Amino acid sequence: MSQVVDKMLPEKSPIQRKLNKFKRKPLQFVKDSKAYDNAQKGMDYTWAKFGSFALVLLVSALVVFYYGVMASPRYVSETQFVVKQASSSDVPMLGLAALGSVSPSMRDALILQKYIQSREMAMALDAAVSLKAHYQRNDWDSFSKLANNSSTEQYIEYYQNHIAINHDEMSDVLYVEVQTFDAQYSLTVASTLLQLSEQFINNLGAKMAQEQMAYAQKEVERSYKVLSKNQNTLINFQDKFELYNPEQKSGALANAINGLESQIINQQTELKSLLAFMRNDAPEVVAKKIRVDALKAQLAEETNRLTNHDKQSLNKINVSFNEIKLNTELAMDLYKSSLVSLESVRAEAYKKLKHLLVIEYPALAQEDKYPARLHSIITWFVCLLLMYFIGRLLLSIVKEHKE
Repeated sequence: MSQVVDKMLPEKSPIQRKLNKFKRKPLQFVKDSKAYDNAQKGMDYTWAKFGSFALVLLVSALVVFYYGVMASPRYVSETQFVVKQASSSDVPMLGLAALGSVSPSMRDALILQKYIQSREMAMALDAAVSLKAHYQRNDWDSFSKLANNSSTEQYIEYYQNHIAINHDEMSDVLYVEVQTFDAQYSLTVASTLLQLSEQFINNLGAKMAQEQMAYAQKEVERSYKVLSKNQNTLINFQDKFELYNPEQKSGALANAINGLESQIINQQTELKSLLAFMRNDAPEVVAKKIRVDALKAQLAEETNRLTNHDKQSLNKINVSFNEIKLNTELAMDLYKSSLVSLESVRAEAYKKLKHLLVIEYPALAQEDKYPARLHSIITWFVCLLLMYFIGRLLLSIVKEHKE
């Protein structure tokens, strides 16, 4: 009955029969194919011909296939710059003093080198140009790209492997090489890196200068407040006693007292002369006595103004005035000194400002620089040969010991 049914069904083509066989037993289908037989014969021949050296040839073929076909090209954008202060005073040291010494320019270059390789720069570039997303794109081959689920630490390590920095100790020039999978993008990353480095260097010198300037400015403001307070005290004191300068007033009063004493002496001398030949009640004698008494009364009044137990006496006013005046002069000197210090700090701050002098700006790459295909293939082949011969040598030594 089955034979009758088979005859009634339409006959299948060879292609359909092969497809059905591939669906049912794919592994058996591959083994039964001529391509598999030819490959098996080729491997048998190669193994018979070359022995274990065939593994070296196989791996070398895979390496050639990867670097020749699969490996994604990486483009490089280069830049060179040097860090200099506004007023550099670097003096080369000679002899033993030069051992272990680091100049300010070299120190700044080494600091900038560490910053470019740091986590801060990697994260700043990622925030500015999405560097991590570029390295993770599926357009690049799996061996070259950054894994899609990579952590921040893996990204930083990958970034550091694709940013090359060299420092020339003779000229303190920093050479930076940026690798990405697109020529235009390499130029963008290198330009952004240059801008971030310049900002870092500017902030490095400006921050210290700003702190010093802020302190000096505060000292100026503080000394000015003290000066203003003392000046106001002096003005209020002068207004209260209606005296511009008690010292001058005291001097004038002392001169007046001396003058009155001199006049009294003269008048008393004249009075004694008159009494020598006149009576006491003579008009001229009486007038002279009145003149002497008036001078003595005026002298007592002026002396009382100059010195007495009252707080309003001129000598006490003069002492208080001198104290206030001295404090004002000291405050003025302090204010002048703080102004001089501010100018000095401003000049020193300018000398400490740092600038990034660009020697070579980033340029658009015309050809890919990495991977170095021929160099990598030759290096792999040499390493495989060394591994092969070392393995053969070890096997020979083991066989000799067994025998």
